[in-house]
Amino acid sequence: MSNQSKLAPYLPLAAFLSAVCGDNFEVILHDVSEPEASVVSIFNGHLSGRKVGDPMTELARSLVREEVYRERDFVSNYEGRTRDGKQFVSSTYFIKEEGELLGLICVNHDLTDLTALSGHLQNLLAAFSVPGQAAAQAAYTEELDDSIPGLSTTLIHNTVLRRGIPAGRMTAREKEELIGALDRQGVFSTKGAVGQAARELDISEPTVYRYLRRVRNR
Repeated sequence: MSNQSKLAPYLPLAAFLSAVCGDNFEVILHDVSEPEASVVSIFNGHLSGRKVGDPMTELARSLVREEVYRERDFVSNYEGRTRDGKQFVSSTYFIKEEGELLGLICVNHDLTDLTALSGHLQNLLAAFSVPGQAAAQAAYTEELDDSIPGLSTTLIHNTVLRRGIPAGRMTAREKEELIGALDRQGVFSTKGAVGQAARELDISEPTVYRYLRRVRNR
């Protein structure tokens, strides 16, 4: 059941954050009960290209799945990015009532202007032999513009690549193990993921379902 009525009081807060932060900040209100159409309100969505009715990102789904909200009220200042190379600093606030997670407020700061300015400053500092400072490693990285189908494709493809073995040379056991790894990432909770996995691994969809049954029954 949708939480949108319970999230209504947070709509003015999302609007407030957008007004305070300005045009380079994307502010999104998510309903976690509708992961495939979680965006109920968005301000400056042109920054990432997202809109109302779009799904949660894989990072947001992971935070919910791993119940990070039970120990933390928010996660902040992690890396966000889009496929076209745009970079963000992102933060997520967990909307909770009596321990139940209802939604998320996500704030994404578009770094395009700052990155350009930083490049100019680095060139200037280099000209005067002033050493720069390395950036700290972010705790999280989020793909901001991935739809659920696109996200599944990306996760499946990247998981196959990380194995270092072309799908055509994998044994049946290796393919089954890979299906298990994808299942643990929550890939198969998304529409079309079984077909995509079958294409990536050059097997039939019934074979994917058979592997899923085996790994889930272990």
